[in-house]
Amino acid sequence: MATRSCREKAQKLNEQHQLILSKLLREEDNKYCADCEAKGPRWASWNIGVFICIRCAGIHRNLGVHISRVKSVNLDQWTAEQIQCMQDMGNTKARLLYEANLPENFRRPQTDHEDRILETTAAITLLLNKGLFALCQALTMAFYVLFFFF
Repeated sequence: MATRSCREKAQKLNEQHQLILSKLLREEDNKYCADCEAKGPRWASWNIGVFICIRCAGIHRNLGVHISRVKSVNLDQWTAEQIQCMQDMGNTKARLLYEANLPENFRRPQTDHEDRILETTAAITLLLNKGLFALCQALTMAFYVLFFFF
């Protein structure tokens, strides 16, 4: 069992982490989900370094922890490493990095009832990040054909 001193230190550290996360969430681009632009994200994929909404957090969880590690901004305990990842990246830098190869006509999903669109978008973005641009172009084309014609 942890001593009172250890518990107090852990609580103080958690409060410091919460302050850092709150400050990060006040940055303009972090006020919106990195994936669907919903207001007020309360979840994060800490290894990718982005703040996301609860719906996109579920999609990220389904991708697997080898791809995206999701935590609640408020409910979970954060380590110094996880906080550092969020400080180093954030939604603005993440978009510049992970979405650099998206086609100019790429349309970010805006509706929260189109889970398939969000899942497909997440998959395409991850493939683009892995450098599989040609495959992603084919997948993007297939996605648009399926979405617009069926």
